Amino acid sequence: MTVTESLPVVDAVRRSLEIDEQIPEGPGRVRVVLTLTTNIACAPAQLWPLLTRPRELAHWFGPVSGELYEGGRFEAPAGAGGRIVQVQEPHRLGLTWKRAAGEEPLLLRLDPEDDGTTLLALRHTALLDAEEFARTGPGSLALGWEIALLSLAAHTDGWGATCLAPVPVPTPEWLRGPQGARYVRAWSVRWAAEAIAAGVDESSARQGESETVRRYLER
Repeated sequence: MTVTESLPVVDAVRRSLEIDEQIPEGPGRVRVVLTLTTNIACAPAQLWPLLTRPRELAHWFGPVSGELYEGGRFEAPAGAGGRIVQVQEPHRLGLTWKRAAGEEPLLLRLDPEDDGTTLLALRHTALLDAEEFARTGPGSLALGWEIALLSLAAHTDGWGATCLAPVPVPTPEWLRGPQGARYVRAWSVRWAAEAIAAGVDESSARQGESETVRRYLER
């Protein structure tokens, strides 16, 4: 991707949302697909170890342990974890991601760009309770990935050539501070916009935006 002008840090990620309410798993459920894409200023072969090796993951994502090979299971921070489904080094990593509702598909793709960057795409498919989704929108699920990508970019200086300002490291202290609060609100606004684009009525989307902000800032 060739960048012709600097971006605010919060806009270094592109976002899309798909919502499917007609699913065979039964009434009261909704399938949500979150996709976050960004360009990181290193080649896929350089980025791959940061996503797959426990020692490297610990520097920016947190402690990850387990059997990090195809078919193996792993544990991640905050009670997350899952199983590694597919490995195509250094371009494709398919996982399941464990939440309270069960294990959900998560796909990471690393595609080389002509300018030497990597187009990193993260795609998370989740089955959510329809009433909960109406209350919180996509933001409460998506913001965890926003924080992870921000941390990766800070660790690699991967947005250094494209952003208007230095990329902050999203420590817990930063997230509780005024700058972290501004990012949480900005992310929530953007995911509400994606919800509206996906067919959610504006009043429900804005309610989800407010609930996402409340949940993250009252932790």
